[in-house]
Amino acid sequence: MAEHGHLVEIITESEFEETFYWNNIIVHKIKATRGFQDTGKQMSVVKKLLKNICRSYWYNKEAARIHKEKKIDIIQSVNSYGLALLRKRNIPYLVRLSDYPALWSGANRPEFEFQSCVASRRFDEEIQFTALRRADALIVPSVLVQRLINDRIGIKPKLIESPVLIENHMDITWKEELEKNEYFLTFSELNYRKEIHIVARIIDKLLDHYPNMKYVVCGRDRLILYENRYILVSELFNLHITKNSDRFVFMGEISDRSRMFLIIQHARLCILPTRVDNLPNTCLEAMALGKIVVSSTSIQGTSVEQLIIDGYNGFLSDVEDEESLYQKIEYAMQLLDDDKELIQYRAMERVKELTPEKIYVKMMNIYNETIENFKQNNNIR
Repeated sequence: MAEHGHLVEIITESEFEETFYWNNIIVHKIKATRGFQDTGKQMSVVKKLLKNICRSYWYNKEAARIHKEKKIDIIQSVNSYGLALLRKRNIPYLVRLSDYPALWSGANRPEFEFQSCVASRRFDEEIQFTALRRADALIVPSVLVQRLINDRIGIKPKLIESPVLIENHMDITWKEELEKNEYFLTFSELNYRKEIHIVARIIDKLLDHYPNMKYVVCGRDRLILYENRYILVSELFNLHITKNSDRFVFMGEISDRSRMFLIIQHARLCILPTRVDNLPNTCLEAMALGKIVVSSTSIQGTSVEQLIIDGYNGFLSDVEDEESLYQKIEYAMQLLDDDKELIQYRAMERVKELTPEKIYVKMMNIYNETIENFKQNNNIR
C-alpha cells in the first residue's frame, strides 16, 4: 500500500508510547492495556474480557485522534481481542480474520475435538463475535474460516487469500551445517495445533529408514502441557527421539527470513501437518519455493486442502494420525524424478497468483467497495 503512494499508519501496543516512520509507514505505539499487569499466570475470563475492552477503547481512541488531524479513509484491524467492539462510527471499518477463537485455542490443547470447539459459547468469545458484527466488512484468507464465521454470525466474509512474499536471498551464502537435499524439515509454530506431538513420534522411524537423512525443526522453543506438566517442545523431541538423536537438529526460531528461505529451499521434504489453520504461511512459502509439502486434512477441513490436492501438488495425511503422515512421507520419498518435478511445478503454479501486487489490487477493490457502501449507508456524499 505504501509503495503505491497510500499513506499507511499502524497502531500497535507497547509498554511505552512512541510515533515513528518505518519504510514510509507511520507507526503509533500506544499503551493499549494500561492497568493490566502480566503476572505470567492464566487470566480469568472476566479479566481477559476487561483487558480486551480496554484494548478496543485505546486503539479506537488513537484512531479518532489521528482522524481529527487527517481524514482516515478506512481502518483495517485484526479480529483478535475484538478491537471493533468500540469502533468509531464515522470511519469505515474492515476486519481481517486470522483465526476462529475457540477453535484455535482448543487446537492448542493436548486433546482436541473440532465440533465441540466450534460449538463453544464462552462469554469472552461472544464479545469477539459481537465486535465482528459491528464491522462494515470482513475478509478472510481461508474457505474454512469463511464458512465457520458465516455459520456463527450470519455474515459471509469476502475471501482474499494471503500474499506470498519471498524475499531475494540468492546472494546469501549457504552456511548451514546441513547437506543440501538431505534433510526433512518442519518449520512452524511449535504447538499441538501444528501437530508437533505427531511429528515427534515419527522422526525416529523415518531416520531409521533413511540413514543418510537428518530431520530439522525450526520454531520457537515454547512450553506445552505434556502428561500433566509443562515442558519445552525441545524436551518433547528428546523424549521421543532416542535412537537417532545425532541426526535430529533443533534450530529454534529463525528470525532472518532470507536464511529461513534458504533452509526451506534446500530441504528434501517440508512436513507441515496441522489440526486446523487459516491458509498457513508455512505451506504458502514452501510451495512458492517449489517444495513438496506433506500436510494434513480432516472431514471438517484444516484449510490446507484449499492449497493442496493430495497427490497432485503435495500430500495430505489424516489429522492426528501418525501412521497416515508417515505413509505420505514414504510415498513422497519414493517419487521418480519426473513425478517429483511435476508436483513441485504444480505447487508453484498454485501460489503464483498470490504476489503482493496482485493481492494489492484485490484489496483495493474491497477497500473502495467498503468505503462506498459506508457512504451510502450513512448518506455521505
